[in-house]
Amino acid sequence: MWVVALAVVAMLVFSLVSLSRSPLDPSRRVPWAFALFLLPVLGPAVWLWWRFYYYPRRASEQPDWDPNRREVIVNPPRRPGQYS
Repeated sequence: MWVVALAVVAMLVFSLVSLSRSPLDPSRRVPWAFALFLLPVLGPAVWLWWRFYYYPRRASEQPDWDPNRREVIVNPPRRPGQYS
């Protein structure tokens, strides 16, 4: 049981360090920080997915995309087989 607790704490600490170094504005980091603490396993997992999987792919597809922009941007439809 200690191993599981240690793994959860390590993932939470790694997620918080990653969040503090992320390209997000401080006002956008606060909800993520709450999610990390309120959902101790799911919050860090979703953050790490967004930070290391979703964000780099979206930034490479749309170089002018900024996660801090407030307006809604509709993604163009993906071509079949683009990421399979």
